[in-house]
Amino acid sequence: MHFIKILLTIFIIISGLNGKNLKQVSNRGLGNVELLDIYIHENTAFVPGGLGGLNIIDISDPSDITVLSEYSAYGCEYGRLYAWTVSGDFAYGTGRDCGVIILDISDINHPLSAGEFGDNSFRYEHPSSSNNLLFLSRHQHGIEIVDISTRDIPSTLSEIPTTNAWASLPENQILYIADGSGGLRIIDISSPSDPILLSVLPTSGSARDLDKVGNHILLAVGAAGVDLVDVSDPGNPIFIDNYNTTGFASRVSANDSLVAVSDWDDIEVLRFDDQGLSLAGYKNNGKRVMATAMVNNYIFSAEWLKFTVYEYGQVNGADLDMESQRIEFSRTHPNESQTQSITLQNNGNTILNINPIESTNPDFNYNVSNTSIPPNSSSVFSVTYSPNSGGWNETIAISSNDASLQNQSLRSFGNFSYGPMPGDFAPDFELPIVNGFGNLSLNDLIGSPTVLAFFATW
Repeated sequence: MHFIKILLTIFIIISGLNGKNLKQVSNRGLGNVELLDIYIHENTAFVPGGLGGLNIIDISDPSDITVLSEYSAYGCEYGRLYAWTVSGDFAYGTGRDCGVIILDISDINHPLSAGEFGDNSFRYEHPSSSNNLLFLSRHQHGIEIVDISTRDIPSTLSEIPTTNAWASLPENQILYIADGSGGLRIIDISSPSDPILLSVLPTSGSARDLDKVGNHILLAVGAAGVDLVDVSDPGNPIFIDNYNTTGFASRVSANDSLVAVSDWDDIEVLRFDDQGLSLAGYKNNGKRVMATAMVNNYIFSAEWLKFTVYEYGQVNGADLDMESQRIEFSRTHPNESQTQSITLQNNGNTILNINPIESTNPDFNYNVSNTSIPPNSSSVFSVTYSPNSGGWNETIAISSNDASLQNQSLRSFGNFSYGPMPGDFAPDFELPIVNGFGNLSLNDLIGSPTVLAFFATW
């Protein structure tokens, strides 16, 4: 009789890592999911979802966040509005090739459509605003400066040439632009109808987002992490330092001395000063972190399916970080087994006690006793899968004496009950040859290493 077995093996590894200094204070799902970004206006967070539209959230009490209202852009595919900015009683949302949506938010509990703007042949990214000006990032089509003093009739004042504008930040008649492979671009906008280029500074990677504190600009530069730049003289910006994060830095948000980085597979908090950047905290939350916004010592995180709030500061007690909350096995045949592992890290300052793991499916057997992990140490959590005729997935409850989150979960997936999966034999296929003639079939590839790559990006 075959059965599925999950074995838990703990290896204690003493590490030199400092405590992560982040604890979760609240977490909730939202009506519009696939969370993509966060824009903070006073005590309100504007959180767009890729499926459904916009969530508007009261964050005045970070430990008890409340959804105030929602909005869907019905004219845009799936209601996708990727990023927002607020000016006065109006919010402006960009939907890439869906243009710009204008909302009247004078009654934040009942936002009303107030019109649309833009050319749908452009792909609008993160907008920014200052006074009566709206700045629209349009990748290789530049930054569009829009007069919004007459809210129902916006008008274009000028355009700034760029290489690949992703985001902008206006301050004191200066516009700072995260210009992709073009780096940091700084513009004098004292005359919005006639913007003047002041300087261009190459960045360590593709500039995707930016924030400014004092004379410091912090840039998310993708796979290269975060750059720190001195802009005390906008005409002569000076590169100070780069910190290469563990993942892909897509968004940054700073307070007086710290910057929170959405790094796809985790949140990283960096300390910055005139000397450079250093790691101050992190959270391996097992989620897809799309964006962060930092207010004082609170970090708001858009994690695809959840909106989570963390507090930066010393973590008192035990603290469990899971490298991942999901494990997937490739096709495993009868009488075979596979093993995968994740790391459990105790980032607190007291011993972390892992309680016995209980199965939620009779086809899963466990053999584990209480496990203790010292502070600043990690463990290897090994999962072994051996298929039978029972269930092909389950959720394992992992409970501990974690000071802020006593129960976490790990989802394990074995042989899917439907459709192909890694490890299956490839079915015969035929594909047209791009930029060529004829078709490509499976027989043409037999005996050759082959990668079929499918790309998507937000």
